[in-house]
Amino acid sequence: MAVQTVAVVGAGFMGSGIAQVCAQAGHTVRLIDADAAQIDKARKSIEWSVGRFVSKGVIEGSVESILGRVAFGTSFDAAREADFVIEAVYEDAGVKKSVWSKLDGICGAQTILGSNTSTIPISLLAAATTRPGQFVGIHFFGPVPMMRLVEVIRGQKTTDDTLNATVAFARGLGKNPIVVNKDVPGFLMNRIFGAMGCEAIRLVEAGVGRVEDIDQGMVDGFNFRMGPLSIADLSGLDIAYNAFRVMHEMDPEIMPAPPKLLERLVQEGKLGVKTGEGFYKYDAAGKKIGPAF
Repeated sequence: MAVQTVAVVGAGFMGSGIAQVCAQAGHTVRLIDADAAQIDKARKSIEWSVGRFVSKGVIEGSVESILGRVAFGTSFDAAREADFVIEAVYEDAGVKKSVWSKLDGICGAQTILGSNTSTIPISLLAAATTRPGQFVGIHFFGPVPMMRLVEVIRGQKTTDDTLNATVAFARGLGKNPIVVNKDVPGFLMNRIFGAMGCEAIRLVEAGVGRVEDIDQGMVDGFNFRMGPLSIADLSGLDIAYNAFRVMHEMDPEIMPAPPKLLERLVQEGKLGVKTGEGFYKYDAAGKKIGPAF
């Protein structure tokens, strides 16, 4: 199946990034969000990001031509003509299932339905539709325009045609897709990072190691580009906390509960780069100043 038109539902950090890379790859894009203010924010964010890439010669084309491929709106009806619909709303099973129940009655019979969930089993979300064979996980990593990894997750009823078309679609965006063959909470990468990230935070919590030493150790000892605490700050500690919580609740025997230190930082509004403080402190431009404790 040749994908020409893509609808992205949810215009937040991930959804706007997905819309951007789809437009850069030449697709016609419909970016949908119930919040008109969020749509306006997404438009400005995409314009700024594309502008940077164009000015540096990273991508071809003009800002006007790329942005011109994206239609912004608040109605799910915009997904009606899409060949591929990607949902990127808040990481909550109830919210996502409600969105999919509505989209199922709007989308065309051949449309591929993909969720950008980072933790929730695909089969659980697919059950909210009448076509689980056409439902697949397509988990981008953020910032989407910069990160090349995409997890393509097979649900219990996802067909080979759907899976293969999704892999081909991700490659067409310039991404490196990896296939998750078994539909478990957190899939591959977040299960690995969840175990590592939680342990790193607990070692800080217990006073075993300092924030900067743990991160530097992972960089020097395991050839990471940045340590797990820096990654958590960049992703957003609220996002990390929610991901760890969901995986633990769905698979409590294996996946650890979020550390109390992480929970406290989220409650205090110290969410990492986006708020200026998390495990590290940051200046107004998001540049790391030093450890926060």
